[in-house]
Amino acid sequence: MTKQELEVKLETLQKLLDQKAVEQNTYRAQIQELEKQLADLNKPKLTPMQFDEVSDVIETAIGNFDFDNEDNYSIDFGLDYDNRVCCESFSFDNAYDLHREIYGAVENLFAEAECPDEDDNQENQD
Repeated sequence: MTKQELEVKLETLQKLLDQKAVEQNTYRAQIQELEKQLADLNKPKLTPMQFDEVSDVIETAIGNFDFDNEDNYSIDFGLDYDNRVCCESFSFDNAYDLHREIYGAVENLFAEAECPDEDDNQENQD
């Protein structure tokens, strides 16, 4: 083979490889979309307006939480090398209370649905 023939063959193989890479990326995107659709299949459906309501309720619940309450935090103080007081550690201790505040607000936004599958399972277990 001549140099020119090798270069043409190399260029052809490179184009084929690039084309296959594009196809693979297309397939990956399709797979990701199908996986998302599969995961979303059994999720409860909300309208955009309902999502906005959930967002507003969460924002309000966080806004109502008392972040200024010193009892919500653990702070360890120390002395620096130049005798200045410093904060060695700082942690938010009441994440559960914040969770309950948010959950309670979201819970009040919805009504709990009856689940016939659970009733059937309980009858089968008796």
